[in-house]
Amino acid sequence: MKFLKHTIYVLAFSTCLTSCFGDQKTIIGEDFGDTSFVNENYKGNKKDFSELPKDLCQFLDEASILKGYDNATSVSFNGKNSFGNKNCQFNVVFFNDQSQYIMGSIFINENTNSANWEESWEMKKKRFKSVQYVKNLGMAAIWNGKQRKLEIKMKGYDAMITVPPKMSGKNQIDNNTDVKDIAIAIAKSTNLF
Repeated sequence: MKFLKHTIYVLAFSTCLTSCFGDQKTIIGEDFGDTSFVNENYKGNKKDFSELPKDLCQFLDEASILKGYDNATSVSFNGKNSFGNKNCQFNVVFFNDQSQYIMGSIFINENTNSANWEESWEMKKKRFKSVQYVKNLGMAAIWNGKQRKLEIKMKGYDAMITVPPKMSGKNQIDNNTDVKDIAIAIAKSTNLF
């Protein structure tokens, strides 16, 4: 009986780990040194970190966000809930119903440690199964499909754009649709990258 109890605990623990960290993979034994993801055409920041306001909503365009969502009818922006960094949260409203919304955000964090950034960004790519490099955006950019998050490396700061999934019907979130192009379009429409 004690063995059965122990086996159940081990199975429950491993199931929990698999469900929590299902997108992660081991980097043990991986070869490092690939810098093909670095944007060779990068010409510098359009704005430095110190020039950016705390409320980043002024850089987001409702039309460019709505363009990517079939059933979306409006976008509301909230940059007032900043918690110490530069950000903007936005709600994509679907079916003209204020109760049918999904949140997204843009978040910019100062990063003064730029000595070995290529190694850390390469490690980000190798750590997750659903991560892919995005070309010609900032110094480098990666897309994490599982988290619906676009990360962009700039000189002195990192930007993260998290986009909501699509909705196929009322109360029906479509988590299987790829929203990478929407995140890239939002990033380009800000004119920051």
